[in-house]
Amino acid sequence: MRTNNTSALAIAALVEQLGRQVQNLCFTRELAPVQWSALRYFAKAGPAARTVSGLAAYTGVNASSASRTIQLLLGKGLVRTETDLGDCRIRVVSLSQTGIELLDRDPLAALTGAMHTLDEDEQVVLRDLLEKVLFQLFPKPFKKTGES
Repeated sequence: MRTNNTSALAIAALVEQLGRQVQNLCFTRELAPVQWSALRYFAKAGPAARTVSGLAAYTGVNASSASRTIQLLLGKGLVRTETDLGDCRIRVVSLSQTGIELLDRDPLAALTGAMHTLDEDEQVVLRDLLEKVLFQLFPKPFKKTGES
């Protein structure tokens, strides 16, 4: 039993170190890590999810923090907003051309490159295991579509 706890602790420490290194990669001249994360989110999310509340749920912050992030991105000309046709109180966020071009220089590309050192089967296993741990820690905002 001790070995199991030691292994779990060693894995947790490695995940923590990896997280710190990724955060360090994402501090750039252009953006802070949370801003990069928001750009990535708005690039892949569907229109109904590209809102303050969608970003808040995805990044695990409150709506006020998500709104500030969007305002910073608006100020840098990286996103634009438009009123939702179904509900005029909702603003839908999308990337501007400048935001799309900036994502071409995403610092997370270094981590993506490191993942390519794993073969396809290893990548699938790692993805599934990380997803399982993430859902265990933070089940609500990361539930897969169709899960209750």
